[in-house]
Amino acid sequence: MIDPQFPLRVTGPNVHSKVFDDEVIVLDMSSGTYFSLRGGAADIWALVQSPVTTADVVTALTRRYDGAPDAIAAAAHRCLGELVDAGLVVTDPGLGRATPGDGPAGTARRPFPAPEIERFTDMQELLLLDPIHEVDDTGWPNAPHGT
Repeated sequence: MIDPQFPLRVTGPNVHSKVFDDEVIVLDMSSGTYFSLRGGAADIWALVQSPVTTADVVTALTRRYDGAPDAIAAAAHRCLGELVDAGLVVTDPGLGRATPGDGPAGTARRPFPAPEIERFTDMQELLLLDPIHEVDDTGWPNAPHGT
């Protein structure tokens, strides 16, 4: 259960994301699992890049999209719950809050796209074997001194 009074944030440095057109790919390097976020889930992921509460997320989505506010709120809560359950997002009482924007000015509101999250584990073994996990502050690869 997400505590609605505390801001949300991405779990930590082992979680990476990249936007591709209308999809966000999120990689959890600690588990080797990756996720495809589409529809409203991509918007929700963008919002949690800054510390926002669940109420902030719902407010931003209802301002950006046409749709019944209760339906948008229910979809946002389900999506955020899935992101928390997957270990990608956590609540953090120590964070301040950001104020999410309304979206690009002058854009017409369109119907709210249902959040879609797909989880993939087919590359776990390869991702967990990747030597990038041993990178330190000097980067990788590094030649030993004196060579």
